[in-house]
Amino acid sequence: MSITIKRREWLKMSALASGASFGLLSGLDVFGKTTPDALSAIEGDENVRRLLFNENPLGPSEKVKEIIPEMLHRASRYATFHRYDFMTLKELIAEKEGLKPENVLLGHGSFEPLIMISSYFSENGGEIIVPSPSFDVVGNFGRKIGAQVRQVEVDAQFKMDLPAMEAAVTSKTRLVTICNPNNPTGTSCEPDSLRAFCSALADRAHVLVDEAYIHYLNAWRKHTMAPLIKEGKNVLIARTFSKIYGMAGLRIGYMLGPSKLMQELEAKYTLGFPGNMPNSLSVAAAIASLEDDDFIDKSRAFNEQGKSAFYQSLDDLGIPYIKSDANFVFYDVQKFKEYKSLMWKNKILLAGGWPSKPSWARATIGSAEDMQYLSDQMQGKKWL
Repeated sequence: MSITIKRREWLKMSALASGASFGLLSGLDVFGKTTPDALSAIEGDENVRRLLFNENPLGPSEKVKEIIPEMLHRASRYATFHRYDFMTLKELIAEKEGLKPENVLLGHGSFEPLIMISSYFSENGGEIIVPSPSFDVVGNFGRKIGAQVRQVEVDAQFKMDLPAMEAAVTSKTRLVTICNPNNPTGTSCEPDSLRAFCSALADRAHVLVDEAYIHYLNAWRKHTMAPLIKEGKNVLIARTFSKIYGMAGLRIGYMLGPSKLMQELEAKYTLGFPGNMPNSLSVAAAIASLEDDDFIDKSRAFNEQGKSAFYQSLDDLGIPYIKSDANFVFYDVQKFKEYKSLMWKNKILLAGGWPSKPSWARATIGSAEDMQYLSDQMQGKKWL
């Protein structure tokens, strides 16, 4: 007997699932209180403005667009024993970071390695220190499986409060997480301060730095903490191809860290089996994207132009905001639920409602047309 699920019914189920997952992972008022009927109302509508997931509106690079058709015949194969396989990708990442392939753990986006790390350090009620607000996959998942999670609020400038985070560490702390640049505030740490923080704490606990948005920083190599791994520090770096590389739908990312821990995580959570590796197309696309620095520069310049234009719109409206080092802007709309409702009616998807910053919204820097449309719908501040 065959089972058929109508598209509208599927959308309703997806809406409920999305609400549950957003509630679990971030506590955001994004989809969680949006009715399934409201979601199905935008079904197939190309005019929906996706300013929610911090995707690159330029899409992937031309090199990625070229390699995927070339590699389609590999869709029936695991990403092994080929010039575009997972070991080639590990070797390329390691070469660029001055590390060894054993220091690289691949995953489906950076999300999967973050879940692995959370699982590993949450065992037996391990203590984890996390910033707030932030993209707290590690802390939120850890809570679900018994970790003792302690939050430290950002400082008055909405930056990581490194002194407060260091003061929060105890003899029971196993992991400290940092997001740099931070999501959702868009702020970044001063490199020397963060390097000193990581070095000081790495003897007491592992330090994880989520660098999902680091490529949006000019001279980003000065900001990465990856060199500390080569120095033997207990530092972990999470990165993704979902943001500036424009490959969110391909689901591939990686973690850098001490070789012993990376190999232990791979053995424990993937069993070393090809079926749990990123797929052949995403691996080939990641390799191609790492060889296209011009696209990164182009995306960064495009993003800077978009931010500048949106800052001007917010200034004109008298809306406070935080200058961002990433591809989104965090701004205070005073009444986020009402703001979100108005934006939704105008088919604009964006984020906000963090528990410690409930009146603040976060909008991805989209196309020039999308950002102008968002600014137009905000005129008159009709949500207040």
